[in-house]
Amino acid sequence: MIRTIALTATVTLTLLGGVATAQERDNRKANSMSVRPIDDSDIMMKKTLWRRIDLKETQNRSMFAKGNEITKYLIDAVKAGLLDAYENDSCTKKISPEKFHEKLLIPNQEGGLSKEEIEAGFGKPANAQGDGWGDAKKQDAPKATAKAKPADDGWGTPAPKATAKVNPADDGWGAPAPKNSTAKNTKGKKKSKVVQPVIAKDTVAVAQAAPALTGDEYFAKELSVLEVMEDWIFDKKRSRLYYDIQTIKMLLPADKNVAGFELPIATFKYKDLDKLFRSDPKKFVWYNTQNQAQHKNLADAFDLRLFYGRITKVANPQDQELVGIYGDKEGLLKSYQAEYDLMEIEHGLWEY
Repeated sequence: MIRTIALTATVTLTLLGGVATAQERDNRKANSMSVRPIDDSDIMMKKTLWRRIDLKETQNRSMFAKGNEITKYLIDAVKAGLLDAYENDSCTKKISPEKFHEKLLIPNQEGGLSKEEIEAGFGKPANAQGDGWGDAKKQDAPKATAKAKPADDGWGTPAPKATAKVNPADDGWGAPAPKNSTAKNTKGKKKSKVVQPVIAKDTVAVAQAAPALTGDEYFAKELSVLEVMEDWIFDKKRSRLYYDIQTIKMLLPADKNVAGFELPIATFKYKDLDKLFRSDPKKFVWYNTQNQAQHKNLADAFDLRLFYGRITKVANPQDQELVGIYGDKEGLLKSYQAEYDLMEIEHGLWEY
């Protein structure tokens, strides 16, 4: 009886163990764009935020110091092939160096001539013949049958036609020796013609295919606006809040755009930027205005939240910014309210 009960218990435990093993699965999954990924199973609360960083503000000038502009580092890294640029925050489609160069070009802002100036004749080509007081007079086309009259030499008789060969001018030391077009060399052979080098077709094709990066670009000092997309995450395993920066977008300020609005130039993965900044800590510097002996690396400056960025958008079903939802004035107030709400949630999480 005891042996039967023990055998039954063993079989039951074996079956339960097998069932438990069959139900196990790997729930761990992390964001590949994060510098320090957090498992999805450990995320208790998450919100995606967009912040606008004005590099001309006092708190942000440390990463926009003269000669150490963060935008300068981004532009130089893309041109050197050290950094990939993307079209938007999804970071699925890359921008070629030629396209990136086009986005940095200053558009031609020549206004042209006014209507009054065009009517006054300022817009006409330089080769147009006229008297300077109106439209150029139309000249009658010469008749094909009429012969051109010989030019007058000023003495009443037409100048003779130059039928004879023009003799070379005398330089004062005697008549120069006539040139012999059929002169031979010392061996009695005619001089060979100079053969022009033939350019290979492959060389021409390569030269035509190579992109010509010409034109005036904006200075790095003029690109003073960045947009940061980050995840506000509360990790329940470590019981603390994290700001996980995903992307950084470089924008053309509204005052530099003829249309009058901020124009996106390129988006970068912050994971790539963190790797770039830490590759040379002494080059990519966050300028410390209070203590020049304690300059920080730009990657450390982002980790320590040494910048200020106003919240412009919180993830929503319509994917609209706060200004687009509430208007200009109300949207500005909502941005500060969103910041305070996040602080209240953070403090409330410590009560549990």
